Amino acid sequence: MTAKRVTALAKSLDVGLHSPGVCPLCLSLVATELDRPDGRRAAGRITVVASTLWIEGLDAPVREALALRARSGAADATEALQDLEERGFRSTIFRAVVRRLAEELAVDSRRAYLAYLASLN
Repeated sequence: MTAKRVTALAKSLDVGLHSPGVCPLCLSLVATELDRPDGRRAAGRITVVASTLWIEGLDAPVREALALRARSGAADATEALQDLEERGFRSTIFRAVVRRLAEELAVDSRRAYLAYLASLN
């Protein structure tokens, strides 16, 4: 599966910042690296935090969301679910979900900061 398709699948899954196993501090370590032009630092941070998020239980909502999509006939979800079962937190889909959640956290943080600044005026 191409990176573009994995990213699209990760975005389509019903897994969010309030899902079980999400650690905002872990995701913030990734989020701080997302704006850098060299994506290798963000990828490195994802490698570091993915195992922790897996242990914290993020695997369950990701697995459930993938299984639901696979049952609805999404071929990419079936392939991603197999990869998740075989490779765990090292799977492409789990890493893509971690990245997407870090992106969401970064957007939410910026929005909260701008709202705070606006409240000062």
